[in-house]
Amino acid sequence: MGVAGYAERFPGGLRQALQRFSASAPGLAGVDRPEAVERRGGPIPVGGVLRRIGCADGILVGDAAGAVSPLTAGGLDPCLRLSEFAAEVLDHALRTRRPDALSAYDGAALRAAFRGRLTLRRALAQVRTPTVAQAAFTLLRTPIGRAAAGRVLFGDKSFPTPAR
Repeated sequence: MGVAGYAERFPGGLRQALQRFSASAPGLAGVDRPEAVERRGGPIPVGGVLRRIGCADGILVGDAAGAVSPLTAGGLDPCLRLSEFAAEVLDHALRTRRPDALSAYDGAALRAAFRGRLTLRRALAQVRTPTVAQAAFTLLRTPIGRAAAGRVLFGDKSFPTPAR
């Protein structure tokens, strides 16, 4: 979304848009809201989605949840996919007033889809000499190598689509 589109969609800024949403969202009446939100930073986990990414107290999305490509550490597509799933689960939990519905937002269920990428990442980490790198690239140029790389890198885009 460009700057002009952002301004049109969120007149008064994102903070005010979030305040308007908070005031009107179903299931939030009477919920204590913290005055300050704690911000933290740290390394981006590239070993696949973390096992525990949500509970009744909060959820993790994007880089914080480990929703990045284990091969490239790219995170835009994974963040958007996981955010969409998080929004659906949160919407359901708020509308039904059932915090236990957040259990559907489960990182452990997504981890299995990263096995191929993690295996390839471990294999690539062992490439330490030009000779081994050349052999690996030669293998990737074969029909079997191309098919394997295509499946791991692009088979389900950069991030698995969470089961709804």
